[in-house]
Amino acid sequence: MKSLKIIVALLAFLTFNCASTVGVLSEFDAAVDFENYSSFVICIDDLYVENTKFPEYDNNQVRDMIGSEIESQMEARDHQTNVLEPELQAGFTLLVEEKEAEFHNCDVQSEYEYWKECSIDTYVYTEETLVLYVSDIELNQVIWQASIQCDMNRSKTKLEPYVASLIEKLFNEYPKVPNSSL
Repeated sequence: MKSLKIIVALLAFLTFNCASTVGVLSEFDAAVDFENYSSFVICIDDLYVENTKFPEYDNNQVRDMIGSEIESQMEARDHQTNVLEPELQAGFTLLVEEKEAEFHNCDVQSEYEYWKECSIDTYVYTEETLVLYVSDIELNQVIWQASIQCDMNRSKTKLEPYVASLIEKLFNEYPKVPNSSL
């Protein structure tokens, strides 16, 4: 009975230890005081579709939503849009990659015999990563960036709240706290 409890505990440990965790990867320049910045501009080049092979994942609608959400999050942190004399540039990259996974499928002839046939099944899938960045224009240097895996292949009604939640998760890692009066 004691060995059964140990086996169950070990299986539970392995299950939770191997569970997939998708999180935010973030880094910033610790030498920068983010409170000193007051103006920003969205990088216009990031609003143009780059991954034309994957229109269901990367399209004008997706990029406009991401740009709007970045603008909202920057404004919530007391950075005002200023196209003529911005201190910061905020932008994003949407990485879309097609990957393959191979699975071995072996059929057994009978209980005591070798495999009758082994085949390799290939599964093709798409992996997306959203990377946000903020750069100091004068220094020409990225001062904050964050990334998260995502899936933009959704209907418009589901895409808007999804993009908003992704951008909010990423900006939770931004060094400047949002203005509480908003």
